[in-house]
Amino acid sequence: MKKNEFKHKEYKKLKHKLNRNNIIIPLIATSFIVVLLIFVLHQINFDIREINGASALIFTSFASSAFILFLMPYSKAAKRTRFVKSYLIAGFFGYIGFVLSHFINFYFVVGVIIFIVSFLLFETDSEHPPAIGIAVAFLIFKIPAYGIITLIAGVIILFAAKYLMQKIGILSKASEFKVK
Repeated sequence: MKKNEFKHKEYKKLKHKLNRNNIIIPLIATSFIVVLLIFVLHQINFDIREINGASALIFTSFASSAFILFLMPYSKAAKRTRFVKSYLIAGFFGYIGFVLSHFINFYFVVGVIIFIVSFLLFETDSEHPPAIGIAVAFLIFKIPAYGIITLIAGVIILFAAKYLMQKIGILSKASEFKVK
């Protein structure tokens, strides 16, 4: 490959990244999906209107995930398997932490659960940073088992939205920025 050819390819990548037309539709879709997610989770009585802290932290995690999934769809953190595994791990161990915090010092449990979740996300190759917020929400706000159902509903909504956006072409399936 010639030196100029390399520069030309890099320029095309940069031009694609900066093209505002490529970002407006995913931005609108992301906003719509987050509103839809909040609406659906509110309908299953997740206490959105009061924003009691737990819902605020969980929805900020979902909004962060929506940003990664829809506006950075080819980053490593946007892979479906990472996203799903990370939320399931965080929800499960967050709930375990909630149960343990009734018997063991709360601050100790928070530290141990955050360590375990972070370690498992790394070891299972499912790093998705917003998921840590889910584990924290389960612990701090003492979210019972219904919180796992809420997580699963949220994961399904975001996963389905990403799939539909790829099918209708808002998120292209093939990109020169695709991360392996």
